[in-house]
Amino acid sequence: MVEVRRRELWFPCSGVDCHGILYEPVVQEGAEAGLVMGMGFGMVKEAHADDYGPVFARHGIAVLAFDYRRFGRSKGGPRQALYPEDQVADYRCAVSFLREHGIVDPEKICVWGTSFSGGHVLTLLAFPQPGVVCGVAQVPNVYSYRTALKYFGSLEPVMVLAEQGRRECCRGEPAYIPIVSKDGPAVILTEEAYEYYTEVAGKTPWFENRVTLDSLDRVLAYNPGDYAHLIRKPLLVVLAERDKTTPPEIAREVISRIPGPVTVKTYDVGHFDIYRPPLIGEIAELEAEWILETVKG
Repeated sequence: MVEVRRRELWFPCSGVDCHGILYEPVVQEGAEAGLVMGMGFGMVKEAHADDYGPVFARHGIAVLAFDYRRFGRSKGGPRQALYPEDQVADYRCAVSFLREHGIVDPEKICVWGTSFSGGHVLTLLAFPQPGVVCGVAQVPNVYSYRTALKYFGSLEPVMVLAEQGRRECCRGEPAYIPIVSKDGPAVILTEEAYEYYTEVAGKTPWFENRVTLDSLDRVLAYNPGDYAHLIRKPLLVVLAERDKTTPPEIAREVISRIPGPVTVKTYDVGHFDIYRPPLIGEIAELEAEWILETVKG
């Protein structure tokens, strides 16, 4: 059994410091690959980093799980402002930091994302930076506006919500909306999301159940599925057949337009069931083996 060293660190990102957890396999020959992990919509790394990181590290993969700026333990403001383009930039900073860290082959880096950040993986593979050779996307959000249409039937309710806090946001005094709620407007309306996010809220003090209202415009306009035709790096996609939060049929349509090699693994579960034991451990093992086979190939 490979020993795993876990340590916390900071790295620079667009003028602020982001917080990360590094999982290192303690092996003489060094890690076989590096992996950068960002979490889903409004989520912080403490939710699941310890579920995945040690599994990957025991397979010889060095893992950097990080919080986006403005979220969790990372610095930056306004707090809880979810700007997709900034999150993608944060991934790139994390990749650069891991490549320069000296514990991995800088030409064998994989990017990993889940749910909203699964879409980030598509963006990162469509416009890959040096060293990134593959990606893992779990239950990915590939078209924000199409998902919103499934929720609301129209984009107008989202735009009305975003406008409610426009004055405050434009003045730099952001207004907020819950990520999930049973008592009023929220970003994600599915029952499975409410159950999951309230469960996670009790698990880590770093999670906040809210984002800024001006995040909504940017999220709607973020549609990484548009970049499918540019992806030529190997991609592993994990789908949930009973997913009500990021509908799998939309992901499949995007996958059909990717010219590069794509491996799809499907489970007959809901969106958030993939994060629960024992399935989360099974999926982590599958992903670790796929990453190693891919970087060696």
